[in-house]
Amino acid sequence: MCGELACLLEVSATPKPGNVHRFQDFAEIRYEDFLASSVSLGVWLEELAMKGLLLRDDKISWQQVNLGRTIKEAVKQSNYFHQRSNTNLGIILLLSPLSVAAGLTIPEEEPNCNLDLLQKNALNVMKHTTVEDSLFVSEAIASVSPGGLGKVDQYDITEPSLEEDLRSDDVNLLKLMDICQSRDSICFELALGYPITIKTGLAALKWSLAIRNDINLAIIDAYLAILSNYPDTLVIRKFGDEIAQRISKRASDIINVGGALTLEGRRELEELDIELREAEEKINPGTTADIIASTIFVYLLSGGKLGDGKIE
Repeated sequence: MCGELACLLEVSATPKPGNVHRFQDFAEIRYEDFLASSVSLGVWLEELAMKGLLLRDDKISWQQVNLGRTIKEAVKQSNYFHQRSNTNLGIILLLSPLSVAAGLTIPEEEPNCNLDLLQKNALNVMKHTTVEDSLFVSEAIASVSPGGLGKVDQYDITEPSLEEDLRSDDVNLLKLMDICQSRDSICFELALGYPITIKTGLAALKWSLAIRNDINLAIIDAYLAILSNYPDTLVIRKFGDEIAQRISKRASDIINVGGALTLEGRRELEELDIELREAEEKINPGTTADIIASTIFVYLLSGGKLGDGKIE
């Protein structure tokens, strides 16, 4: 339920500049499509969390987690309720290891995860992945052809030699994510134990909630915090570093006038949203939005509520 709610809150957050939200669609994909994909993901996150519980109790081995296969199946089913594609590839990649980690982390006597242990276990999940996990995840990514993927020199998912290369080099999912971490913030998160999610996104979310008890505004403030500190890697791949840096500077400027918590900040947010949408080719900081979903997920897993600005 935490995973589904995180996805629903992320896409509903308004105004989230350049992304689909409750008052803005894209021509090729609608707000309702994201709602549908959020619901379709729940069963897979539950399966992974249950495997984490079984791991915690020594009832299965790491080899039985099958993280990559589950990610591929979740991506395949993400458009079960709609006819479009790639609504939540990045979110699935981020939330899946966290779900296993949540199962490993949750103590028997209480329902909430210890944040430090959750982060440690998430990295441990990645360390125990296999070459098979890398192959399944690569196939999942290739199946939806995400925007701005481009060509890479090593382990390109479009190359026929990919499987042979991954097997010969014994590249598990952690190694694969580590190789691409400088090019993609989702890989960065998976390779290093979610530092953006926890140190930047979660800190900003909780800070904003403590000042003004509004989950929507807090999500937007977390989005700004991430975007200002980490230029969106999807934007970099599609439009170049200069444009991505300019958007990050705009996010920083909005924070400096109070972010989503002030009238001036909200006006600037609306203007940035319009500018990104009305560009000759719309500019979508989609990687930042994906990391917001993992930020909300971690907040909820660790006991956060929508009705208060603190962890119980």
